[in-house]
Amino acid sequence: MKARATRTLGVSLAAAAAFAVLSMPASAFFELDFSGHVRQDPDSFVGFNVKRTETGKRKVFFFTTRGIVYSCDDTSTGRTEFLTLEGSMRVKHRRFAGKVHVFTPAGDPVAHVHGKLHRGNQVANGDVRLVGKLSPEPGLRCDTGVQEWRVTASG
Repeated sequence: MKARATRTLGVSLAAAAAFAVLSMPASAFFELDFSGHVRQDPDSFVGFNVKRTETGKRKVFFFTTRGIVYSCDDTSTGRTEFLTLEGSMRVKHRRFAGKVHVFTPAGDPVAHVHGKLHRGNQVANGDVRLVGKLSPEPGLRCDTGVQEWRVTASG
């Protein structure tokens, strides 16, 4: 009887730990310079890094999103998995923008990103839109619409 109680407790603790990890923000797994979420959707995630090139210019890279709501042609809806944009975006006058394909297990949606780093480099905001294959269902075109995001400097 005591062994069964110990085993049940062990399974319960493992389940609780797994749930805690799944509900952690992505910044807990990645070292990101900025992290936040889509406006009015704390269940979503937006994060990225900023680096300086050898010539001193700044670039946004490893732009990552998760949990952005989308709708598809067949009226189904869902949330995106972790998506990381390939490449980087040049920062000019504290603004950056890019349009890139995002390669995912579901397909290759196109991401449109605009952003602005605010003075002091503690806050950034902008918008993101993902269009294309986001659903696991074959042949569906999906769209997040333009989603405003806000992030703050990590650490």
